[in-house]
Amino acid sequence: MMKQWTQRPVEEANLLNPAFCCTVLTSSDVGYMCIESTGIPYPLAFMVLPVVLHKSTRDLLSRNKRTSLATWIQHNTEVRILFAERVIALKAYTREAILFGILHNWLVLGEDGRLQTNLDDSNVDSIVRKLEDEAKECVRKARIVGQWFASAGSAQTVMALWGIVP
Repeated sequence: MMKQWTQRPVEEANLLNPAFCCTVLTSSDVGYMCIESTGIPYPLAFMVLPVVLHKSTRDLLSRNKRTSLATWIQHNTEVRILFAERVIALKAYTREAILFGILHNWLVLGEDGRLQTNLDDSNVDSIVRKLEDEAKECVRKARIVGQWFASAGSAQTVMALWGIVP
């Protein structure tokens, strides 16, 4: 169960606030929808924050999607270490971010169980220009992660690449 907002440590409130996490998820969804217009499968949304917010993993992420996800993971096998634990640890924050996105009309949960957004690349670029440092990097990298996920195949394939069992 999530702590009341006022009871969260400052670091947690700053990094894991629903607005920022929703921005990261939306950026990833925009990237995904550039490749696959149906939107990101709901289970994959729970993998975005553990990839992007984990600094060691984020630092290893490619600057573009030319390298496939499978190849990148093969060359950076250490990113899978404790990944499942990070997914579990961030599950409540992901849910909170999805709800925030739905309430603010950034995200829509389709009947097919996919998250979609009406935002596009130009909207994400506008958001990125307003951010600084690590926050800017997280939102930029999230879009690439979304493109990778869409290009890698089914949700089951993406999850298997990361060592997650659906």
